[in-house]
Amino acid sequence: MKKMISGALAAALLMAPFKQSAFAEDNMIDPIGKYYAEDIDGHWAQNDMENMLQANIIKGIRDANDLLFLQPDKSITRAEFTVLIVRALELKTNQQGMAFSDTQKHWAKNDINTASALGIVSGKSNTAFKPDMKITRAEIAAIVARAFESTISFDAGTPRNFNDLKPGHWAYNHLRMVNGVDVVRGTSETTVSPDKIANRAEATAMLKRALWLEEVNLPDAHALMDAVLNSESGTLDAANTMDIDRLYEINDTARFGFAHEAGLAEAFTNELTFEDGDSIRGKIVSEPVTEATNISSRLVKVSVKNLIIDYTYTYADPKRAPFDFIEDRSGVYYLIKRDGVWKVYTSTFYQTRFLDLEL
Repeated sequence: MKKMISGALAAALLMAPFKQSAFAEDNMIDPIGKYYAEDIDGHWAQNDMENMLQANIIKGIRDANDLLFLQPDKSITRAEFTVLIVRALELKTNQQGMAFSDTQKHWAKNDINTASALGIVSGKSNTAFKPDMKITRAEIAAIVARAFESTISFDAGTPRNFNDLKPGHWAYNHLRMVNGVDVVRGTSETTVSPDKIANRAEATAMLKRALWLEEVNLPDAHALMDAVLNSESGTLDAANTMDIDRLYEINDTARFGFAHEAGLAEAFTNELTFEDGDSIRGKIVSEPVTEATNISSRLVKVSVKNLIIDYTYTYADPKRAPFDFIEDRSGVYYLIKRDGVWKVYTSTFYQTRFLDLEL
């Protein structure tokens, strides 16, 4: 298992060991437990699945020891993929979908109704959706084509020809649409395996690729770059003034998913530090440079260079000398638009400090 330690958090825990046990007992704040998957290291879809997990788009299952597993090679059902689409696109409607007889008591009935009402999914018949049936690559292609038809320029794509995809196939047009923009790729140089059962890794990768291709109502890049730096400087100012309420408020406003959980951990550690009369004061001692390298309707990737913070940790006990340490929060920041608000959902800094550091 990986253990958690990070920058200012590390300083607080190392200088006051008893705080570590207090932090560990608070199960409500747990970046590692909630966002570290045990079964995807080295998998071809590791980056895709970790990223979508940190954005709260995909979820895993937990074993008896409360460890998280994403099960990348497990098949995915029609209901599960429908839920992913509804969650990723934040789909909502007051309309009534098809009256499927086999979804009335199903755990995904609301999302199936939403997607059905919006014309994104259809049943296996007029009365049956077959929510627990394993979904095929062709079915995913059709759902993605319908769900993103208004936000992705499928017509601009160049579809490949595959030996196993003939004009008579029911999903021929949809598969060529999504293959043309590289959302659904071939399973070999000559095959696309339309009727093959899809697994969780394939479904996640296809969905992530589609999300990055959306090009309607693109955000202002400069505003988002400023938002990243403002959230970091605002958090720093709140910590310097020991304003705990402001720390939590900024975290709620500026962060989502994994970054929000990591921000909670940092705020909570500061709270414990301040309660003991200690303080951590910092200042940005560099000239940060930001660049929005990838932009879509719902996702943005911002590169941040030279974001260096110089901290001074001061004890309430005057007999203990203060000490300085440097924290580099440079790296890649990923933002997601949720409920109309852009928020950071992961970053190189949080990934390194909370997920990639073995102790």
